[in-house]
Amino acid sequence: MFGTILFISGQEIIVVVMIVLLLFGSKEIPRLAKTVGKGMKEFRKATEDIKAEFEKSTPDVMDDFKEIKNNLTKDVNDIKNNLTKDASEISKNLTKDANKVAKDVKKNLDIG
Repeated sequence: MFGTILFISGQEIIVVVMIVLLLFGSKEIPRLAKTVGKGMKEFRKATEDIKAEFEKSTPDVMDDFKEIKNNLTKDVNDIKNNLTKDASEISKNLTKDANKVAKDVKKNLDIG
Protein backbone atom coordinates (compact mmCIF):
# COMPACT_ATOMS: atom_id res chain seq x y z
CA MET A 1 0.00 0.00 0.00
CA PHE A 2 2.66 2.51 1.00
CA GLY A 3 4.88 1.60 -1.93
CA THR A 4 2.42 2.88 -4.53
CA ILE A 5 1.88 6.38 -3.14
CA LEU A 6 3.53 8.71 -5.66
CA PHE A 7 6.07 5.99 -6.49
CA ILE A 8 7.68 6.25 -3.04
CA SER A 9 8.93 3.04 -1.48
CA GLY A 10 8.11 1.98 2.08
CA GLN A 11 11.63 2.78 3.24
CA GLU A 12 11.43 6.31 1.85
CA ILE A 13 8.12 6.90 3.64
CA ILE A 14 9.70 5.77 6.94
CA VAL A 15 12.59 8.20 6.40
CA VAL A 16 10.18 11.05 5.65
CA VAL A 17 8.13 10.25 8.78
CA MET A 18 11.30 10.24 10.90
CA ILE A 19 12.41 13.58 9.48
CA VAL A 20 8.97 15.09 10.16
CA LEU A 21 9.12 13.80 13.74
CA LEU A 22 12.57 15.33 14.21
CA LEU A 23 11.62 18.68 12.66
CA PHE A 24 8.22 19.22 14.24
CA GLY A 25 8.13 16.93 17.26
CA SER A 26 5.40 14.52 18.24
CA LYS A 27 3.21 17.28 19.70
CA GLU A 28 3.02 19.25 16.44
CA ILE A 29 2.25 16.27 14.16
CA PRO A 30 -1.55 16.26 14.84
CA ARG A 31 -1.78 20.01 14.15
CA LEU A 32 0.37 19.61 11.05
CA ALA A 33 -1.75 16.68 9.84
CA LYS A 34 -4.91 18.72 10.42
CA THR A 35 -3.49 21.63 8.44
CA VAL A 36 -2.43 19.35 5.58
CA GLY A 37 -5.89 17.72 5.65
CA LYS A 38 -7.59 21.12 5.42
CA GLY A 39 -5.31 22.09 2.54
CA MET A 40 -6.11 18.87 0.70
CA LYS A 41 -9.84 19.42 1.31
CA GLU A 42 -9.64 22.97 -0.10
CA PHE A 43 -7.63 21.75 -3.08
CA ARG A 44 -10.18 19.00 -3.77
CA LYS A 45 -13.03 21.51 -3.49
CA ALA A 46 -11.28 23.90 -5.89
CA THR A 47 -10.71 21.03 -8.30
CA GLU A 48 -14.37 20.03 -8.12
CA ASP A 49 -15.42 23.66 -8.69
CA ILE A 50 -13.22 23.88 -11.78
CA LYS A 51 -14.58 20.56 -13.03
CA ALA A 52 -18.18 21.72 -12.45
CA GLU A 53 -17.52 25.00 -14.26
CA PHE A 54 -15.98 23.13 -17.19
CA GLU A 55 -18.94 20.74 -17.37
CA LYS A 56 -21.32 23.68 -17.12
CA SER A 57 -19.65 25.55 -19.99
CA THR A 58 -19.31 22.50 -22.23
CA PRO A 59 -22.93 22.61 -23.47
CA ASP A 60 -22.47 26.28 -24.44
CA VAL A 61 -19.39 25.40 -26.47
CA MET A 62 -21.22 22.47 -28.08
CA ASP A 63 -24.12 24.77 -28.97
CA ASP A 64 -21.65 27.18 -30.59
CA PHE A 65 -20.12 24.33 -32.61
CA LYS A 66 -23.58 23.15 -33.69
CA GLU A 67 -24.48 26.67 -34.80
CA ILE A 68 -21.24 26.97 -36.78
CA LYS A 69 -21.87 23.54 -38.36
CA ASN A 70 -25.42 24.51 -39.31
CA ASN A 71 -24.25 27.81 -40.83
CA LEU A 72 -21.54 26.05 -42.82
CA THR A 73 -23.98 23.39 -44.02
CA LYS A 74 -26.41 26.10 -45.13
CA ASP A 75 -23.65 28.00 -46.95
CA VAL A 76 -22.41 24.84 -48.70
CA ASN A 77 -25.96 23.96 -49.76
CA ASP A 78 -26.50 27.50 -51.08
CA ILE A 79 -23.28 27.28 -53.09
CA LYS A 80 -24.27 23.84 -54.39
CA ASN A 81 -27.70 25.11 -55.45
CA ASN A 82 -26.20 28.16 -57.17
CA LEU A 83 -23.65 26.01 -59.01
CA THR A 84 -26.36 23.56 -60.09
CA LYS A 85 -28.53 26.45 -61.31
CA ASP A 86 -25.59 28.03 -63.18
CA ALA A 87 -24.57 24.69 -64.74
CA SER A 88 -28.16 24.10 -65.87
CA GLU A 89 -28.34 27.56 -67.40
CA ILE A 90 -25.00 27.08 -69.17
CA SER A 91 -26.17 23.71 -70.46
CA LYS A 92 -29.38 25.24 -71.81
CA ASN A 93 -27.46 28.05 -73.51
CA LEU A 94 -24.95 25.62 -75.04
CA THR A 95 -27.74 23.37 -76.29
CA LYS A 96 -29.56 26.38 -77.73
CA ASP A 97 -26.37 27.67 -79.40
CA ALA A 98 -25.48 24.18 -80.71
CA ASN A 99 -28.97 23.78 -82.18
CA LYS A 100 -28.69 27.20 -83.79
CA VAL A 101 -25.28 26.35 -85.27
CA ALA A 102 -26.60 22.99 -86.48
CA LYS A 103 -29.58 24.70 -88.07
CA ASP A 104 -27.31 27.29 -89.75
CA VAL A 105 -24.97 24.56 -91.04
CA LYS A 106 -27.89 22.55 -92.38
CA LYS A 107 -29.31 25.68 -94.01
CA ASN A 108 -25.93 26.46 -95.61
CA LEU A 109 -25.61 22.87 -96.85
CA ASP A 110 -29.07 22.98 -98.40
CA ILE A 111 -28.23 26.24 -100.21
CA GLY A 112 -24.86 25.13 -101.45
